Amino acid sequence: MILNLSERQIEDVFEIFHEQLLEGGLELISRQHILENRLRIDLLFKDKNGKNVAVELKKDAISREDVGQAMQYAGLIKNSRVILAAPIIATSIKNAFDHYGIEYLEFDLSEIQKLYEQIKDKTREQNITIAKEFKLPQNVIKEPLSSKSKKDGNIAFKVTYTDSNWSGVCSPNVASYNFRHRTWCGIQADFDINCQDIEYSNSNELSTDFMPCHDCIAQKELVFYAGHYHGEKHDNEPIQCLGAKVGKIGVFTSREIGEPENERFIFAIGQMNYFEPVNDGNNDYELFHCDKKTALIFNTNRPKYWKYYSNANNPERIAWNTGLFRYLEDDLVVNLLRDIIETNRYPNKVKEKAKFLLNQI
Repeated sequence: MILNLSERQIEDVFEIFHEQLLEGGLELISRQHILENRLRIDLLFKDKNGKNVAVELKKDAISREDVGQAMQYAGLIKNSRVILAAPIIATSIKNAFDHYGIEYLEFDLSEIQKLYEQIKDKTREQNITIAKEFKLPQNVIKEPLSSKSKKDGNIAFKVTYTDSNWSGVCSPNVASYNFRHRTWCGIQADFDINCQDIEYSNSNELSTDFMPCHDCIAQKELVFYAGHYHGEKHDNEPIQCLGAKVGKIGVFTSREIGEPENERFIFAIGQMNYFEPVNDGNNDYELFHCDKKTALIFNTNRPKYWKYYSNANNPERIAWNTGLFRYLEDDLVVNLLRDIIETNRYPNKVKEKAKFLLNQI
């Protein structure tokens, strides 16, 4: 069989057989939907939860440019999911899609062509009848959307305590404690210029480009990263956080010096709006930036982290253990934001921001 389908014909197949090829409960909104910047989406659906589902189809392998285009779709369509479908998707592209919350499907082009042969030259009503009675062969789709194990993309960050509201370096007393008890603090304590040097004393000058550690600007800049390994095997190698997704929620947590782990609190909640690639000369890693304008900052009445999060393998055990981040499910973040909205001790301005973030999930 000569595979000569056009993208338009592939679009015909996905329109008619969308229940079998994509997922059940989708309602077609339009084809070749035009966005505000004149970009076109092949198919636009609404799913059973009321989310817009933008589907982009390719007849060849997906390129890195397609990743950027999919991110544009996600930014331009409110309350959306984005799905890219193609015959070939490289593993590196799949990793990028997972990272940015883009769904994907690989299809067998020859099987799609067989489906097209069944519906061409027929009326839409006839094709809808065919689709209702049709059982999809197993080899059409390599891995159904429903079978993919996906992280929701929200992240909780473990931030070292400071007495500057994470908007400046620690006082000498707190720095001395952290030098003895915190891994990175202990490492940089031995630097010729550490956080207690006078060049870092002006908090107004601190930024992601000029700072001794990410903890001291966590609230000021609403930025953090996953950390580096410190040990013989992977010393100074960056830790990857590929399950984080642009547009999802970052939760900044800490606890006061001397307080037990069950007193860990949340001091900021923000929507992660972009991931900044960084190269330290040897390795690549990312900084996770949250939107400052819409973020929640708690100087008082800080929510308790362990009220919402529990360890999957041992829910009764309250312990962060290793690492600087934890993935959070949507349901957990929804419960956290709803409690903020419904609790009287928070002012209306905070509640309005919580409502905005809730609508982004």
